[in-house]
Amino acid sequence: MKLELTPAQRRVELARPWVLLALYVGCALASWWWLAVPLAAVVCLAAFVMMHDAMHNSLGLPKPANERVLTLAGLLILKSGHGLQVTHLRHHGRCLTEADPEGAPATWSFSRVLWQGPWHTLMLRRESLRIAPNTRRIQLIETGLTLALLLAFVVLYWATGSLVGLVYWGVAFVMSATMPIWASYVPHHVSSRNPAARTAAALAQAWTPITASFAFHHLHHHYPRVPTALLYRAAAELPPPPEEEHHHH
Repeated sequence: MKLELTPAQRRVELARPWVLLALYVGCALASWWWLAVPLAAVVCLAAFVMMHDAMHNSLGLPKPANERVLTLAGLLILKSGHGLQVTHLRHHGRCLTEADPEGAPATWSFSRVLWQGPWHTLMLRRESLRIAPNTRRIQLIETGLTLALLLAFVVLYWATGSLVGLVYWGVAFVMSATMPIWASYVPHHVSSRNPAARTAAALAQAWTPITASFAFHHLHHHYPRVPTALLYRAAAELPPPPEEEHHHH
């Protein structure tokens, strides 16, 4: 049985980060920073989910379109989508082994994740170039686009005094620096029987891909081609994977 997005669901998945981004820009221009800053964080999470589904080709798009989505979603969190894809697919293939740079934080102490996290994110970019030299060109193009975006944010501030770009950059930086915590350490340490994970699983049915990716992490490892938005259905309809398969002890 294959779980795939309907055309309407696919449109929602593809539109979500951009709609949220437009809301962020609107709030930022109105100087409603109390709303704009959390919105920027939500944009990053929505982009992360879209990028993650594109990494696994689970959005049901033709390959060229999927490649473009991967690039654009990565740029929303100021990353190389193709670079992250390399280390992420390696994580699935060799989960929590020595050859899994992305999963490394799941094997660290929490204090180490806190102080080494930001460097780890930069190190992954180097590792992805080393592991997949065949995608070097697109990775370097995406890195160049990221730097061009950052420069544009600085120029925007310098020319107009607008903080819209710089605040977004700041939020994206914090999300990126803490990614080893929320994208690696927590999912691999929280059992699906944990009350927090059960709560997230219940919430996931109310359209919250972020909680879905947390609640069903072990399920995603077993069924990587199921889109994040449908993981709650996979939990109900597909044979459950062995519980302890992807937990670090």
